[in-house]
Amino acid sequence: MGTLEQHLSITDIESPTIKKLILYNSNHIWEQVILQLKKATGFDIMQCEQIAVIAHTKGKAVVKSGQSEELVKITNVLKEINLVTEIQ
Repeated sequence: MGTLEQHLSITDIESPTIKKLILYNSNHIWEQVILQLKKATGFDIMQCEQIAVIAHTKGKAVVKSGQSEELVKITNVLKEINLVTEIQ
């Protein structure tokens, strides 16, 4: 195995892929979305409002980037009130 192949193998093992959790605009009550975002992420109200505004105006917003396991936990909480999410 060449040096480049060794480097790629080590890098792939040591740095897992970073994913994004996307929240899509939906017909939910504003306060419910904000509170559910806070519950799911632990972000402060201001940050949750910013995410909700972006989702509302642009159709979608990145809630958080990170490891799949962490994002799955957050999306499961968001889906408790049927918010539409996707992990990319």
